[in-house]
Amino acid sequence: MRLFIAIDLPDNWKTALEQLQSSIEWLGRGVKWANSRSMHLTLKFLGDVPDEKINDVIAGLERACEGTTAFKMRMKGTGCFPTPRRPRVYWAGLNGGKSLLTLQESVEKEIEPLGFSREKREFTPHLTIARIKEPIGKERITRAVLDYKLESEPVQVTEILLMQSILKPSGAEYRPQAHIQLKP
Repeated sequence: MRLFIAIDLPDNWKTALEQLQSSIEWLGRGVKWANSRSMHLTLKFLGDVPDEKINDVIAGLERACEGTTAFKMRMKGTGCFPTPRRPRVYWAGLNGGKSLLTLQESVEKEIEPLGFSREKREFTPHLTIARIKEPIGKERITRAVLDYKLESEPVQVTEILLMQSILKPSGAEYRPQAHIQLKP
C-alpha cells in the first residue's frame, strides 16, 4: 500500500487556495495546478508499505504523537522552489511554530527504525499549489504567485493521518487509513 503521513486542511483553506489558483492560472500555460480539495501537509512520504508493516507504522505514529500537544497552524505567504528565476513548484507557506517542526521530527525519529530513511532536505512546511512543467517564460505568473496576499486564520491541529495514495489516470486519490490524535 502506498502511504504517507499528513495533516489535513480545513475546507475554508482549500477554498482560499482555489481562489488563488483561479485568479492566477489564466496568466500562463505549462503549469499543472494541484487539486486544492485534496491538499494536505505531508509530514513524511513512506512509499509502498507491506501490509504486515502497517500496524508497526501506526504504533510508531502513536509514539510520535505522545509528547505533542495540539497546536495552531496558519497559512501565510507564497513562494516557489528552487528560485523565482527557475521555478519548478509554487507553494503556500505554513506556520505551525516549533510544535509543527517538533512533531515532524518525532515522526521521522519513530518511523526511521522501521526502515524508512530520513528525508535529506530540511522540512519546510508548505502546500504545493502547482508544478511548473517548463520554467522558461514564467516571469508573469511567478510574479503573480509571489505577490498574492495569502493569509488564514489559525486552525487547531489535533491529529495526524496515515494516508493511502491511490494513483489513477485522473490523479491521485487519498484515503485515510488511521487517525492519530495529539494530546489535548
